[in-house]
Amino acid sequence: MPMADQQQLGIFTQFAKRSTTAQHIQLDAVVRHHPSGRALVQSSSDGRLDIGPNGLPVSGQRVKAGDVLGYIRYQDTAYELASQNSELIALRTDAEQVQRDIRRLEALGDLAPKQQLEQLQTQLRRLQQQEQLLQRGLEKPEVLLSPMSGIVHSDNISRGQWVEAGTTLFEIIDPTQVLIEASTAHVNLASDIDSAVLEHAADINLRFTGFGARLKQGQIPLYFEPVADSSPSSVPLILQQPVRLRARLKQQQQGIVLPAEAVVRNKANMPVVWIKLSAERFLPQQVQYKVLDPEHVLIEQGLGEDNRVVVQGASLLNQVR
Repeated sequence: MPMADQQQLGIFTQFAKRSTTAQHIQLDAVVRHHPSGRALVQSSSDGRLDIGPNGLPVSGQRVKAGDVLGYIRYQDTAYELASQNSELIALRTDAEQVQRDIRRLEALGDLAPKQQLEQLQTQLRRLQQQEQLLQRGLEKPEVLLSPMSGIVHSDNISRGQWVEAGTTLFEIIDPTQVLIEASTAHVNLASDIDSAVLEHAADINLRFTGFGARLKQGQIPLYFEPVADSSPSSVPLILQQPVRLRARLKQQQQGIVLPAEAVVRNKANMPVVWIKLSAERFLPQQVQYKVLDPEHVLIEQGLGEDNRVVVQGASLLNQVR
């Protein structure tokens, strides 16, 4: 291939160098919620659901901590309402009687016993506070506040819906706090894992947090979480989403590390790399390799350290006939 064509196709080469690198393994996993990244909004009393100042939030809507999501308005039965009104009337009657007693003692001037007057004034304040609390309980609804910032998820809720105490109305999910749960049947693997990356989002670095102390569906659960200082990814992670990760092991192996695009397939569907023999001559060389991560491979057999390998533009060179 003439040098001008090589430059036009963007073909670049580098010398193969043998090095020592960590072993990798591929694992299937699922995205789970992090305990700190999920919150439930539940009613603490029976009542009817009412809209907040901005209406009822819909699934997918972002909210901030402290936002009002709705109200629970308690609806008394006829017997409960009559009982509470009767108690309220009794408190008001007692307060009026105490006020009359206070006025009668105050009319005596210096002859009024101060201790008895102070006791009546204290009793009046207590009755007025009880009246205010009971009145507020009859009128004030329960406010449903968002305990954290995140994305709302809600199913089958409507304004005026009757809900019982403990009913989950809203679920708040923080998409930046998730767990990646993988599984393996190899006991020794749990202690050999160092870190991992997602294959579909290589910019998300995962930290291995540990393995479960109990089998899950006959497998050992392995848990990873995104590194806080890793670059933000444009690929979102959705709960219950199946993903595939490439785990880095503590064990070492030797070989030639090349960019993943350097390995292509020949007509027989065998993996090959292109070796540059001279300025304008290239030769396909069959190799055996392992995938280290989405961007790199490890050549185990087929190359020597004196070979000059095409590391960019190999797919275009492979199409030339």
